[in-house]
Amino acid sequence: MSPRYDAIIIGAGHNGLVAAATLARKGRKVLVLEARDHLGGMLGDAEFRVAPLPYALRPEIIKALQLDQKLLHGTRPLETLTFGADGQPLRITGGHVTGTDAITEHDYGALYARLGRQAKVLGAMILETPPGLGKASLGEATALARMALKLRLLGKTEMRDLLRIVLSNVWDLLNDEIGDGPLAGALAMDATLGGAMGPRSPGTVLTLLYRMASQSSHGHGLRVMPEGGPDALVKALADCVTAAGGGIRTGAPVEKILVDGDRAAGVRLASGEEIAAPLVLSNASPKVTLLTLLGVAHLDGEFVRRCRTSASKGMVARLDFDIVEPPKLRGGGALTSGQRLVVAPTMQAIETAFNAAKYGNLPNRPVLEATYDGAARRLSVSAQFAPHDLTGGWTDDAKARLSTSVLTVLDDALPGIAPTVHGTRVMSPVDIEVGYGAYGGHWHHGELRVDQLLMLRPFDGAAQYRMPVAGLYLCGAGAHPGGDISGAAGFNAARAALRDGGH
Repeated sequence: MSPRYDAIIIGAGHNGLVAAATLARKGRKVLVLEARDHLGGMLGDAEFRVAPLPYALRPEIIKALQLDQKLLHGTRPLETLTFGADGQPLRITGGHVTGTDAITEHDYGALYARLGRQAKVLGAMILETPPGLGKASLGEATALARMALKLRLLGKTEMRDLLRIVLSNVWDLLNDEIGDGPLAGALAMDATLGGAMGPRSPGTVLTLLYRMASQSSHGHGLRVMPEGGPDALVKALADCVTAAGGGIRTGAPVEKILVDGDRAAGVRLASGEEIAAPLVLSNASPKVTLLTLLGVAHLDGEFVRRCRTSASKGMVARLDFDIVEPPKLRGGGALTSGQRLVVAPTMQAIETAFNAAKYGNLPNRPVLEATYDGAARRLSVSAQFAPHDLTGGWTDDAKARLSTSVLTVLDDALPGIAPTVHGTRVMSPVDIEVGYGAYGGHWHHGELRVDQLLMLRPFDGAAQYRMPVAGLYLCGAGAHPGGDISGAAGFNAARAALRDGGH
């Protein structure tokens, strides 16, 4: 067996790198094992970047790891563009919107500000281990007390409003507050992006607040990009690991988590090499970690059932279009690298697309999030409601049909885009599953919904990073607080391991 390490991290996604850096800076001998030939997971492949926006780590993590402060102070808000019924662009940055009438602008701003305040209540739990469903530890009780205080500080009226809406659907909330239209469509897109839910689905207000909470450290719900983009973020994390004495190996797929008695003992690679360590932190999805790498023989039957039945089927396809010139916006100008385009004209358009997908079909008009990389002349698109279990399967013909429908929808915002395309790549949820160890091809390694959040993430009994086999921890997007590029799951898991003794 190879020389012993204090901890092995499976997967060099951003959460895995954050976990490794956190442990290495505390003096632990750490080795990161990555199956692919590049670092960063879904974030790190310059040729085909799967990860969703935003790309900014939590400021608390940047400070704790003493990363380059450009990752904190060099962040820039991403302006969201969408289009009104008149074909004119609406420009949204947080709660500020231009291009609409004064009354709508005021109503939207007031709603967004209120949601931002309410999201801060959930934000109190982002960098905390979620409390157990039984007796809470002192640290868990303290975190809950902070959350309760933030709830109380909202004031009686707003506290009641939050409790009234939090489990309801975003369709009713937005219809009541601002009516259906492009602004409601943009918010409903944020509430449902990456998941198997439409605006009418119960709990989508919670998912909207949760997404805003995960981004609130940079301003209430602002989407931001660090200076240098995602490549700078991945490099900074990898450099932090190696500077603290940690090791990183690429092209080293893990085949099995080794167990000695009732605790983790290391890993075996696909090559047959075995590497010993008393701590194993897995950045792979919970189902891959537990059902494939560990194996059900080491788990209780009820635990296995909960794992298998947790919702984790992806609903997003990623498409890259190589284009010959910057995409021209309807109404004038061009899409730039500092903007995010949302093509979701109404909540009804989102619900219609979801209705097709929940029966295993591609929507005729998918709802889209797109960004443009000017240096690479590449338009990257997230096509929402592209089901993992597509009727007929993800054949080349299915991918071609999706590509055609995406370009048709994009033409509403970027007229004449199709003739400028000279190269297309499509990654379905099945491709994401195979390529990135994400069971079901889900961005977040599991649905972000009421029964899979906080003390129920990824599922009941597995919510505090620690698995039933001692020394094994989940540190990826499947663990609390979930997806987006915040690094919180990796940071929290590493701290949990250190609190447990950290060997």
